[in-house]
Amino acid sequence: MRTPAQPVRRLTTAAAALALAATALAGCGAGDSGAASSEADGPASAVQSKEQAVGGDRSGGVAAPDAGGTASKPGAAPAAVSPAVLERKLSRRADISVAVKDVDAAAARVRSIAVAAQGLVLAESIASQSDTPRQGGFSSITISVPTDSLDPTLDQVSRLGDVQSRNTSTDDVTAQYVDTESRVKTMQASVDRVRALMSQATKLGDIVSLESELSRRQADLEAMQTQLAALKDAVALSPVEVRLSTDAALLEHSDDTGFLAGLTAGWGAFTASVAVLLTVLGAVLPFVAVLALVLVPLVLWLRRRAPRTPAPTQAAVQPPGA
Repeated sequence: MRTPAQPVRRLTTAAAALALAATALAGCGAGDSGAASSEADGPASAVQSKEQAVGGDRSGGVAAPDAGGTASKPGAAPAAVSPAVLERKLSRRADISVAVKDVDAAAARVRSIAVAAQGLVLAESIASQSDTPRQGGFSSITISVPTDSLDPTLDQVSRLGDVQSRNTSTDDVTAQYVDTESRVKTMQASVDRVRALMSQATKLGDIVSLESELSRRQADLEAMQTQLAALKDAVALSPVEVRLSTDAALLEHSDDTGFLAGLTAGWGAFTASVAVLLTVLGAVLPFVAVLALVLVPLVLWLRRRAPRTPAPTQAAVQPPGA
């Protein structure tokens, strides 16, 4: 026989089981929602982490350390450098004096060095000694090589003998180069505009005036293009003056500046002027002697043939009352 308390116990047990099931379902739902939230926030947090690792926290905080354990400093300079800073327009030149044993052989070697560096010989002069014409006394060679090959070329020339002097100079022509290049572009655009106007002109007067303006602007453009080409050559090629001699003393005094150099040049000009004057005098003297031999007797003969006029006599002045 069942008692009234048994149904109550069954209901209590069922309610407890339902409560436990509901609690388990709630826990599972919360876990799923947390996982979903983590998955949704994953890409954004990864991007933010990369930004912090590269450039630091945008809010001004300290940047996150990288894989090596070092942190990037806020406001650091970028790795890339502007081409205007890297590509400077430099005009270089050099001169070198070398004492050698054989000037002719050394000069031939200098020409070979210039050709190997894809350069060329601009000027050359060789003064040989009278007693040793095959050896040579002094040589001056001016070569032009690409600017990138200037230092290696000087090193090769230095191996020809004993270097007495070696000088290089560099001029920064970046501003002039950029300004000239900009002017060329502006003038080219101006010429193109005038040509466009000429193609649309229908009146003879307009065509004539436009042609005159076009000629003037075209002349300015060509002059500026010539300047730009000269700057390009000065930047691309570097002249090198090579002085070779068997006598080191000739190379030591090869500098053409200063008081002594000016005094030497002045004395040389004076002696050259005196030599020219004496040469002219020696060339004219025979003609003067011949003319004197002819003219002097002729003048004397003419003076003897000329009639002599008597001197006028003065009337005697008698005193008054005589």
